[in-house]
Amino acid sequence: MIKLAVITSHEEYLQQITTRLHGEKDISLLSTFIIEKHSSDQEKLIDFIAQMIEQRPDIFLLEQAILRDVAALNLGIILDHKNKLPQMKVIVVGIRFNEENVMAMMQGGVRGFLRFALIDEQLIKCIRVVDRGEFWLEAKLITPVFDEFIKEFMKKKDLIEPLTDLSSDKLKMLSPREMEVMELISHSMTNEEIAEKLFLSPKTVKTHIRNIFEKAEIRNRVEAALLYTRHVLNAH
Repeated sequence: MIKLAVITSHEEYLQQITTRLHGEKDISLLSTFIIEKHSSDQEKLIDFIAQMIEQRPDIFLLEQAILRDVAALNLGIILDHKNKLPQMKVIVVGIRFNEENVMAMMQGGVRGFLRFALIDEQLIKCIRVVDRGEFWLEAKLITPVFDEFIKEFMKKKDLIEPLTDLSSDKLKMLSPREMEVMELISHSMTNEEIAEKLFLSPKTVKTHIRNIFEKAEIRNRVEAALLYTRHVLNAH
């Protein structure tokens, strides 16, 4: 059962959600809070959020304007409460979203973004997708958000050294087992997948990767994959 908590400034909107959830056997409305005056109700709102630490909802759904106002006045408290609910996922509802705001909220832990106009159509799907640990974005938001992520990534030029600066000679310092790990990294395997493949513990894999980075003088898995691929191609 997905337990849902809702914070809204509109009673009609809460009624709309309640009506939409009617008959959904896998979603229950755990708790709700209607904030009337953002400035004067801040203390009550913080108390409500604190109560959620005890009730532990799976999904927190709140309006974008409320999130903005609460964060502006009580960001430290909010972050502290959120850290006590590591499994809780957040969905923000708003009139509109732009890619900069979406990116900022994603970095703050928000997993779903839903416009008021699409509640009747997409609310249930959004809740279920976010509960699975996935992100929910309206289709027209996906491209601009990813474009913005790419721009931010490209600004950080030091994340990846140019391939020409990576020396495959340093791979001679690696053990046979470390080379096996490098190969699996080049196939985009996670630590857990590598551990299962090589019959190792994830902790041992993590140690191998740390040693690989130090010996080969690389800083991330992307450089590891590029370096191993270059080694293989040059060997043929």
